Amino acid sequence: MGQYDFTYELPSNFNNTLIQFLRQNRRDDVAQAFQRSKYGYDDVGLAYYAGLRGDNWNKRAVDFTFEGSEKDINLLKASNSLLENMIDKALKPSTSGYLVRNIYYFFSNDDFGIVLPEKQGDTFETLSRDIYDALAKGEPVLVLDRLHTYSTRYLREICSKHNIPIDDGSGNYHPLHSLVGMIAKYYKVNNVFQSEFVEQALKMSISTFEKYNTIRNQQSYAHDNEVLNKIEASYVVRVITATLTLLYETENR
Repeated sequence: MGQYDFTYELPSNFNNTLIQFLRQNRRDDVAQAFQRSKYGYDDVGLAYYAGLRGDNWNKRAVDFTFEGSEKDINLLKASNSLLENMIDKALKPSTSGYLVRNIYYFFSNDDFGIVLPEKQGDTFETLSRDIYDALAKGEPVLVLDRLHTYSTRYLREICSKHNIPIDDGSGNYHPLHSLVGMIAKYYKVNNVFQSEFVEQALKMSISTFEKYNTIRNQQSYAHDNEVLNKIEASYVVRVITATLTLLYETENR
């Protein structure tokens, strides 16, 4: 590619690069808001004629649009300068030929309103990105399998932290509901919760996660299944993520 030959396309790793830049700047909150929101971009023509002065004679200006919940959009707007700077870096202008001109923000009319535990690591970030992307497109059925994998990895992590076995000693991993049951028992023995309500609710979620195993295996795209309808899939996602959030906040208070 010559000195002035540009792709005029977003880099293939744009999302991951932007998230990494935000986290390097200790703005995990903005990175999470970005993941939960939908975005689009418009090529508005040559950068110079779009109002971006400088030696940009054959670079092109792009406008970004973010759409999400009121909470997430307000956070992104409040961090506009940082976000614009990080987007510009993630665009890799010397390769793509793109420069940010404006960022526009809109509240979504179909906010799903779930928040995953802010776990770092390539696998967690890939799973959470896939989950948020599917929800942003209004496709909760696509989330069922990925959320199951996310839940399994996260519950195993909590168990390992407290020296709770995650397998039967012969290499056979405990199923999702068994992990929840052992964590609930650990919390009860160690008087973690103040209220019997939360203690009992977590205990009752054992059967919920057992049914979730069935949904994942028989009513999701994990296999060649007749999948669950959108309304019930949405409810499943909300219930499971609410429990994961409780566990995350309990482990990190």
